[in-house]
Amino acid sequence: MSLLPNTSEKLHLLAKKLGKAWLECNQIGKPLKEELPRNRSEAYFVQDQMAEVIGHSLSGWKVGATSARMRELDGHDDVIPGRIFQSVTFLGSTHQLPIERFTNARAETEFAFRLLEAIPLREASWTSDELESKVVLHPAVELIGNRHQLPDGSKSEKSLMTIADNGGGIGFVFGDEVQNWRGIDFRQHHITLQVDDKPSAENFLGDMRCIPLEALADLINHLKERGIALNEGDFVSTGAATVPQPFEKDSKVVADFGELGRIDLSFS
Repeated sequence: MSLLPNTSEKLHLLAKKLGKAWLECNQIGKPLKEELPRNRSEAYFVQDQMAEVIGHSLSGWKVGATSARMRELDGHDDVIPGRIFQSVTFLGSTHQLPIERFTNARAETEFAFRLLEAIPLREASWTSDELESKVVLHPAVELIGNRHQLPDGSKSEKSLMTIADNGGGIGFVFGDEVQNWRGIDFRQHHITLQVDDKPSAENFLGDMRCIPLEALADLINHLKERGIALNEGDFVSTGAATVPQPFEKDSKVVADFGELGRIDLSFS
């Protein structure tokens, strides 16, 4: 991508601030108007440069705004991709996590896949039918939180800054592999997400929720256009299935996916 020198410098600076904030578990506050990415190309540029600043290995990718209805409501014109870093990837159904790494974060449930083989770059688009035999399913909890604040931004500005800020991603917990998941009606599958004794989170159901294999195909085809291929063992998480819930020190977070498993988290 070709950027004007002054634009490139500003985007590099934004990426450096976001990456430093990710590493230090804090925020940059409200970006200056002239720092904001003006289109998706610039937002992806910042996200890629932010990942360079962070410098950690990847365990996979996340993708948000995966249903057309959700994109319409939130003002996104496409899916919102982001990297999942290995240093904040937790495998298994029970974890005690350090609250200082997840200050001001929220928990949301997702359906995730782990790739059984690499997905090579190719000219033709990948389809969900092709990908079904190449993955296994895991229940997942994403721990999300932006490094920036943009309370008075337009929907477009907020969307582009979310992309630039690694899709709002901090960390991920992937529960145990699910053996029998084909045939599940994911758009109607109820999940109970509860923080302490608070009411359970509202589920995104029907057209508010994606079809996970289609979201996987959307991400792979999106990354293909950026020259990025996925590797065997990579995780891909397919977007929020419930409304994100805040938590704090000493909180207990329970995500019950019914027949698909359960994840129990505590923060100290």
